[in-house]
Amino acid sequence: MATFQPKLDHLDELREPVDDMLIAVAQSLTALDDGWTVYVRPQIGLDTADIVLVHEQRGVLVIQVGEEGSGIESARRHRSTIYDQFFSLPGDGRDPGGAVRAALVSPARETTELRSALAPGDPAVAIWGGDVLEGRLELLLGATASPVPSESVRRLRRQIVSAGVVHEAVTPVQLSANARMVVANPKGVRIRGVTGPAGSGKTFALTARAARLAAEGRSVLVLCFNSTLANRLRQLVVERCAEYGANPTLVTCTNFHNFCARVVDDAARTGIVADEPARGTWPVKIVAKTSDVLERGFERRFDAVLVDEGQDFTLEWWNLLRDRMLRPDGEMLLATDPSVDIYGKQTWSDPSVLAAAGFAEPWISMASSYRMAPELTDATNQFARAFVDEGTVPEVPTDQVAVVGHVSTGVVSWRNLDRVADLGPAIGHEVVRLLSEHPDLSPRDIVYLCEYHHDGLAAAAVIEAAGFPVHHVYSRDPDERHRRKARFWPDADAVKGCTVHSFKGWESPAVVLGIGMEERSRRLAYGSMTRVSSTRGNDASYLAVLNADPRMAEFGRAFEQATSVTVDA
Repeated sequence: MATFQPKLDHLDELREPVDDMLIAVAQSLTALDDGWTVYVRPQIGLDTADIVLVHEQRGVLVIQVGEEGSGIESARRHRSTIYDQFFSLPGDGRDPGGAVRAALVSPARETTELRSALAPGDPAVAIWGGDVLEGRLELLLGATASPVPSESVRRLRRQIVSAGVVHEAVTPVQLSANARMVVANPKGVRIRGVTGPAGSGKTFALTARAARLAAEGRSVLVLCFNSTLANRLRQLVVERCAEYGANPTLVTCTNFHNFCARVVDDAARTGIVADEPARGTWPVKIVAKTSDVLERGFERRFDAVLVDEGQDFTLEWWNLLRDRMLRPDGEMLLATDPSVDIYGKQTWSDPSVLAAAGFAEPWISMASSYRMAPELTDATNQFARAFVDEGTVPEVPTDQVAVVGHVSTGVVSWRNLDRVADLGPAIGHEVVRLLSEHPDLSPRDIVYLCEYHHDGLAAAAVIEAAGFPVHHVYSRDPDERHRRKARFWPDADAVKGCTVHSFKGWESPAVVLGIGMEERSRRLAYGSMTRVSSTRGNDASYLAVLNADPRMAEFGRAFEQATSVTVDA
């Protein structure tokens, strides 16, 4: 018998009651063999599907239940979402193929009658009546692409949000005292801010707060700026919901602009169509269109709005969320790290801006970084003092092991280059060197971060020529860049290549980075350095720097030794 998530006798835990048709379809699927997992009303990104079937060899089938024409569009959208987010690799095309299929099922109608009523329908969505549920399930399952990518199936299983309360026990996360304050909100403050360096536990605290609110039955919107971070936030929320006994579908995790795009699209489906702004880039236009449809009556409210990597947000965005997305008695939380304000917004350093955003209480400061080994923290602190800003330097915690457990040894290297043009190939060769000299590292343990796509492509060519797989976002074509970024998974089983901007919020046991000649290169380099994690269970963690700025050449020795020196920056 197939495995059901949630179990059929737990369907009463779903956020919205299920109707008799959906129950009938779900019960008919008990005839499937035990290789299938049946997810009833799971959340996939911003969508909630009726039923999703997953099999290691047979692939995925999305089922929408009913006989409305809109069900075909929903099934097609769910199919595309699953393919784009879990099955497609950065360089793949747009066709999902047979590994991900979709169907509309109406148990109250015969197949021929239903197809006639809905013709011509959508060729990507199969249409079936109740007769297919009576001993003809193989027809419903459809043809399968061969082979089905096993890593894609595992990724989907990790990220699909099963409806209902999570009943499996998990090990609670150890949090610092200030992080526990963020989670508990003992004073019931409605508008709160928390600030701290990378690795201080802000994201863990924020996602734990989301889970705690969900355990109280509240709806929560968790937002970030870059699309790749949203996947990690969702993963952490699901884990913490298991800890708190909460329903993870009460929490929506996405990036800000994708959320705005969905609001505009959903409003259009109700007949509220936004005016097209006369000028501006797509991000500017989609925010304006979101404000337009909300002012014209479209409603999308949450009990809480929590923002991670808030240094990337503007006051305009924050107040749009506060005024239009939050329920009157709702709660907001903004987590920032000014040291990686790589877009230069500097929104939250002005007292007048804080007042305009509704902040009346002092922010919670989480000054210690628990992610990196002391050797790496010392080296990056040296770099920050010399080339970025003294105020970015995090404290080295005295209770690090008590909070995070095992902390690996940090290994630092610095190499100067003669030319900026050598950065890409040099980064690739450094990745190959780490893999060749350190058998404790696997390709999936290493990420290389570049400012420019041509350097990222040059590095990928070197790494692939050495026989190692690379999963990267780089391209010379803007459209392909966007597609690769949407399909980038920092936990892919390959060396990862990414821009600093898109890797914020993620971490890796080994990071290779390059420093160019521009002034912004220094802050980007510091942001890259903070992505190293020494808490993944590895014997060692690695930070390798390739420097093409002659003004920093003398700094390399101090960086490797983490000793105090005077540097002319």
